[in-house]
Amino acid sequence: MPRPIDLSDADERVLRHLRESGADYPALVAANTGLHIPLVERRIATLTERGFLEAATGEQIYRITEAGRRALAGDAPVVSPAVDGDGPEETVADGGTASEEAE
Repeated sequence: MPRPIDLSDADERVLRHLRESGADYPALVAANTGLHIPLVERRIATLTERGFLEAATGEQIYRITEAGRRALAGDAPVVSPAVDGDGPEETVADGGTASEEAE
């Protein structure tokens, strides 16, 4: 059973901006959302830990994930820790993971 997603106003603004822009630097996310840079950096770190964002490059450019799109839409993805410890993996309908589905 999916658990509810608790997104703050700042989380939603960050996710919406990245959904529209594709990928962006935290400072540009802040400029385009009207949020302060330190707040955006904290929210990006949290949203990345939750699997809603991912680093697009090694230069701290982030983009929204499918789980982040579903969270914005109000659909609660089931997220569990990855077996290899690299971060959360999303469970998909067939019982596999989103990374397995992409292969």
